[in-house]
Amino acid sequence: MKIGILSDTHGTIPRKFLNEMKSCDYLIHAGDIGTEKCCNILKSLEIPIYMIRGNCDLGQWASYLPETLSFHIDGISFYLLHNLSNLSYLYEEPDIIIFGHTHQPASYESRGRLYLNPGSAGRGRTAGNSMAILTIENQKPACRFLTA
Repeated sequence: MKIGILSDTHGTIPRKFLNEMKSCDYLIHAGDIGTEKCCNILKSLEIPIYMIRGNCDLGQWASYLPETLSFHIDGISFYLLHNLSNLSYLYEEPDIIIFGHTHQPASYESRGRLYLNPGSAGRGRTAGNSMAILTIENQKPACRFLTA
């Protein structure tokens, strides 16, 4: 199982990342998609996608996107939010928490849970552009980062 994870595209997705996403089984976007055009590009890949609204996702095109999302893929529970500082009490304990906002790629474990920030796929700050690829084999996740 291969999952492409993006955040903070801000209306731009490098071709290298689009090509990588085509081989993914699922896509996850942790907010700040940026534009309706960018949202439609992701949808046009025809891969199951989980998306949320970030603080820069404004306008009618983004109004249907939730601010947080809980879901399961291959028996693993995920919780998706844009800004980790907005994390509050969770009714269920997810296996993986995915967030964005800081534009800084990060992957770490805390209290038996994986925290993952793919960085900024579109307009990076100091770290440049990045996305994450999460592979799941035998219900064990492994993460690697791509840069463009």
